[in-house]
Amino acid sequence: MDSHSIPNKLVIISDLHIGGDQDLEDFECQEELISFLDHLEKEKDSLELIILGDFFDLWKFEKADKDLINLIIKNNKSLFEKIKTVGKIHKITLIPGNHDHAIIYVDQYREDLKAYNINVDTNRFFKREFEYNNKIFRIIGEHGNEVEPASAFPDFNLPTDSSLSYHIAKVFVYKIMRIGNQKKKQHWVRHIDNVDIDLLLYWSLSKYFYYEIGPILRTIMVPMFILLSLAIPYLIFDVVTDFYHPRFLESLLLFLDTNIFMKIIVFILYFDLAVVVLLFIISLLRKDFSKRLHQYGIQSLHEIIISKTRSFAEHAEAVVKGENPYHQKANLYVTGHTHSAELKEFKDNNFIFADTGSWKQLMKRMPAYLNFPSVFFPYYSLTYLTCTNTKDGIDIQLRAWPKDFMPSLSLLERFAIKRKKHVPKPYLVDTLIKGIHID
Repeated sequence: MDSHSIPNKLVIISDLHIGGDQDLEDFECQEELISFLDHLEKEKDSLELIILGDFFDLWKFEKADKDLINLIIKNNKSLFEKIKTVGKIHKITLIPGNHDHAIIYVDQYREDLKAYNINVDTNRFFKREFEYNNKIFRIIGEHGNEVEPASAFPDFNLPTDSSLSYHIAKVFVYKIMRIGNQKKKQHWVRHIDNVDIDLLLYWSLSKYFYYEIGPILRTIMVPMFILLSLAIPYLIFDVVTDFYHPRFLESLLLFLDTNIFMKIIVFILYFDLAVVVLLFIISLLRKDFSKRLHQYGIQSLHEIIISKTRSFAEHAEAVVKGENPYHQKANLYVTGHTHSAELKEFKDNNFIFADTGSWKQLMKRMPAYLNFPSVFFPYYSLTYLTCTNTKDGIDIQLRAWPKDFMPSLSLLERFAIKRKKHVPKPYLVDTLIKGIHID
């Protein structure tokens, strides 16, 4: 492809997180990515593939050296041969993210990638323009970690990363993953980096119940969960029948008082009731504690996550207004980093926001049946964004590449979500903003 030609189409993906020491390598979409690249190779019109950060996961290597990119290429030879082929036809640009930020500063990394037709852009932002009806449609994008305080670099121009998320990953997350991978059979904790931080506690408790708890304790707890919803109704029944027991209930009350099995059931019901009361008290204490924290300006974890989401939207609005290193307004702002695919048009503010999603395994928290703990259902989104200059206007589309995947759940997890409506369908995204005309 002529390096000076302007493509009519941009294809943007991010957050594949390829690479890592043997215990941490968990990229499971190589076949799908090759298929996706096959699709791009057949495109007749000119296009540019932009990889918007975290293509590699250099954090997952215990020791950093100049041969890391070459090692990843050797471990994924067929994938990079396909990338090399596509790169002869279409331009491929890599914008490093926080997990592969070192590419900017290690010359050998960029040389290894150049050999496979991957061009590294060392800027924080990329900027592209489409001309339509003698007007300019501007696109600005970045990986997005700079928007989130915990993942932002203290200084983008420094080769080291001392962000909070880097230290949490190195000291906590990856050490747990290594423990999980050292088992003869891969352990569930190896997927800890696929879970949103605000769901980490619930995920841990869920996995502990469904996979780790001893058989005797599980045998006791399963009927507790099943009978939990009957605890309060039975208490009301028991209190009422102490004062009023008509003759037609005498045989039932006698049966409840004398049958050993029913005595066990009644014991479980009252034990459940005690648990409900305890949880209610804990809930009140938690609300009071949160209220006191708010008085000192400290947010809860959930609110921090929500505020992070808001900060991306606010940052996008600032970028399109020209409040960015380029000091130019934009019609479309694109980010990655969050692993949550999104495409949204803000008509009142005259701009479009897109998040490219991820090609990593993600976790969906699903409500369970009969008061059982939530089940975390693994899935893949494999989302990509296209921006096309057509004769009718600018088309922007967020789509998902298909992947055959059947998650492995324990027998108890399958029982807890046995109703078909709870089981998620394959994750599909097909959002289209069509025929944008530039005023």
